[in-house]
Amino acid sequence: MKHNERERDGQQWIYDYMMKTTGRAIHFEMDGRQVPAQVKSIRMAAKHMAREGEMAERLAQKADAAGDRINARALYRLASEHYREAQHFAVPPLGPQRWEYYRRARDCAGRLYELADTPVERVELPFDGGTIPALLHRCPGSAPGPAVVFLPGMDNTKENWPNPLDNEFLERGLHVLAVDGPGQGEALERGFYVNATNHVTAAKAAYAFLAARDDVDEGRIGLAGRSFGTFWSLRAAADEPRFAAVAGAVACYYWDRLTIFDEAPIRFKQVFMAMAGMTDERSFDAMCEEMTLRGHAERVKCPVLMATGEFDPLNPLEDAEAVFSALGGPKEMWIFEDEFHPITAPKALSGRRTFDFVAEWMSRALSGRIPPDHVRKVTIKPNGDGFYD
Repeated sequence: MKHNERERDGQQWIYDYMMKTTGRAIHFEMDGRQVPAQVKSIRMAAKHMAREGEMAERLAQKADAAGDRINARALYRLASEHYREAQHFAVPPLGPQRWEYYRRARDCAGRLYELADTPVERVELPFDGGTIPALLHRCPGSAPGPAVVFLPGMDNTKENWPNPLDNEFLERGLHVLAVDGPGQGEALERGFYVNATNHVTAAKAAYAFLAARDDVDEGRIGLAGRSFGTFWSLRAAADEPRFAAVAGAVACYYWDRLTIFDEAPIRFKQVFMAMAGMTDERSFDAMCEEMTLRGHAERVKCPVLMATGEFDPLNPLEDAEAVFSALGGPKEMWIFEDEFHPITAPKALSGRRTFDFVAEWMSRALSGRIPPDHVRKVTIKPNGDGFYD
């Protein structure tokens, strides 16, 4: 008879109850449903999210066949996102159903790229004796320009961000290379598991790929991360000083507390252990001791932007502030008052996406407009006061 792999696995019934009563799979402090109304437990989530994807895909194919290009590509985007969410919530995390949903997400995204106004190229980056995939969102023109390596959150994928139909980086003349790092998307499907440091290797490979291109200015390559990508991006910048700037939001700036695995819903640890290819909790916990920016943040000398919610349960503010204090170069920190982890489009920005402002900051940083002595830490109130003050 099999037994639980983790001490907290017995909390599964509590997790399912919270999902049933709140309509959310994670981030229970937030308002509003996250999963379809039919979902009453985690084992139901993937099935019903995939059905949302199937509906959007059918409509996309019909619009496509009718020559309705604009609606077709928007519907392919919706379908891809629904399938991506479905694979995220698959049980077990690495079962065949997960990879089938992810294949559908990639297929819909692939047709979207064919219909988009700006080119999106699939590329391969050398990694650990093989390759990992990435998507290059390329600005028009051939003159060397700035570029950004984008690292998605935890088990997110390269198809999620940026959105080729509304790309905040391309709007500002920045190429973007979105990477499936170890433990993510197709890299995980190929058997590349995550550990405490190998996202640094992936980020270095991404830098080398961009620096070798004729349309990229190798002196203006930045690094951006979302959620767990904020940790990986700063950790990578500490080891790769050629990155010209680092920016991130939806914070995972870990100093000495991994609350994401201790205090958040057990689903986070279940998924991350699968991403790491580990079944022994003690061995996993030992690996996590290395997931810290203590001893690394001070080695980051390029301009850095950190954005976080004041009450982010996955990244206590005091941890983020410790990282900010330790940074060794120009730095800026945005603290959104009364916000939690998903500061995707907070009230303080009138619902506009945080990454629209992150991209603007990155554009300024890669244009040399962040002074070497720049230090700014601001609390942004729900009415927007503080952001431009």
